[in-house]
Amino acid sequence: MPDTPETSSATKPKRRDRRQLLARIVSVMVTVALLAVLVGEVEWSKFDQLLGRVAPVSWLGALLAYLALNLFRALRFRVLLDKDDTPWRLLAPITLYHNFLVRALPFKLGELSYVALLRSRLNYSVEAGVSSLFGARILELLIIILVFATGIFSSAEAFAQERERLILIVVVSFLVCVIGLYFGGSLLRASAGRLLPGIGRLLRGRSVLAGALETGWLQLADELDRIRQPRLFLSALFISCFTYSSSFLTNYVLLRALGIQVDFPAMIAIISIGMFASAFPLNVSGFGVVEVAWRFGLIQFVGWNESDATATGFLLHGFQLFAAALYGLVGYLLIHLGPGISQLPESGSD
Repeated sequence: MPDTPETSSATKPKRRDRRQLLARIVSVMVTVALLAVLVGEVEWSKFDQLLGRVAPVSWLGALLAYLALNLFRALRFRVLLDKDDTPWRLLAPITLYHNFLVRALPFKLGELSYVALLRSRLNYSVEAGVSSLFGARILELLIIILVFATGIFSSAEAFAQERERLILIVVVSFLVCVIGLYFGGSLLRASAGRLLPGIGRLLRGRSVLAGALETGWLQLADELDRIRQPRLFLSALFISCFTYSSSFLTNYVLLRALGIQVDFPAMIAIISIGMFASAFPLNVSGFGVVEVAWRFGLIQFVGWNESDATATGFLLHGFQLFAAALYGLVGYLLIHLGPGISQLPESGSD
């Protein structure tokens, strides 16, 4: 019997829930499998010696760089929200607490905290929260891709003869991506009329999936439209350079303290690989995946053995979690010690 509109609307949430459950099961399996392999590779009896290489001043420097990373993220959120009266005394703590929840909670559930806190503490709309969060993530990813590709082509001997040409290609590609992102909403809407009907024919008999795809496509176009303002877009892109620099500096200080001596392009490649790992979808709070990324970079570009490289991955990831928890606690306390919605200026609400 064909689905009626009522049965289709009733089964849609069930199918979505099943897909989410399957993704979470796979994420847990991937995380457990990776951790089981990685833990066995580390000589834990020597882990305290690894910690002993990092002087207190290096720990302090990394903590300050991590704080700068979160403050620049808060500044970028303020730009993307496009509300001049957004109180910094609340947005900075919200960013600190949100960053901790993103790292601590599984399945990217922490991302929802930013939108929820903007709504509860600043009375901003869900759309404003989602739009600023989406714009921040895309801009950050663009910067990481550009710097990572430049670092790879600058450090790898295999690209020595074509280095200048490849770097030029990377820069041009980055500019194309930036322009494409700026006009992304219009481009998606223009392509919807051509691509969606064809996709719909391929998904014949799966009207629910086709409808969800069309809805998501148009919602993405709406989100991209929100950042198509020259001043806002360029300001957010400029600040993203500082968020990358702060994140880079956090890891650079610790890697140098551990005795890693490589040329700067190779260091860029190593750290960028570690940054990429945090965006991998099938993981639980980054465990396993982040360590694998650091392990790969240190083996390929530094020549470390598997045990030392894996142990360093655990150390770097552990520091990130510690710093996020420390500043997250500060953010949580400042949020609850701050003013309530009734004390905020009315112009801050949507």
